[in-house]
Amino acid sequence: MSIAVICLVIAIMLPALTNIVGKVSAGKGYDNNSPRIWLEKQTGWRQRAYWAHNNHLEAVAPFAAAVILCFVAGVDRAWLDQWAMIYIALRLVYTAIYLANIGPLRTLVWIGAMGIVVWMMIKAGTALAMVAPAVAG
Repeated sequence: MSIAVICLVIAIMLPALTNIVGKVSAGKGYDNNSPRIWLEKQTGWRQRAYWAHNNHLEAVAPFAAAVILCFVAGVDRAWLDQWAMIYIALRLVYTAIYLANIGPLRTLVWIGAMGIVVWMMIKAGTALAMVAPAVAG
């Protein structure tokens, strides 16, 4: 299995894992019958874990699209694997920084991760343009 695919699986699991951190730490205080209501009432780092969960949900689709586009375009597998791993590392750092409540640094790390997604899409787009150039009309 490709490292990029493993990274994609990790990215898909990050929202759930981040959410579990806040829920498990609550012990018996967690309400599984009304989880969304319970999550909205949290404060401090549990609230930030929920917000990080939401951000992971927002970030996974563009990353998945970028990885899939790179595969379709035939982007060099070693290049894709390397940048997928860096993306996951940044998302893990992002989560730690989010839980620690360091907003400005969190934003910089988020920009770095999204920059990788954009770069992957540009790389895929360039590779696809070489294979099937646009026809001038």
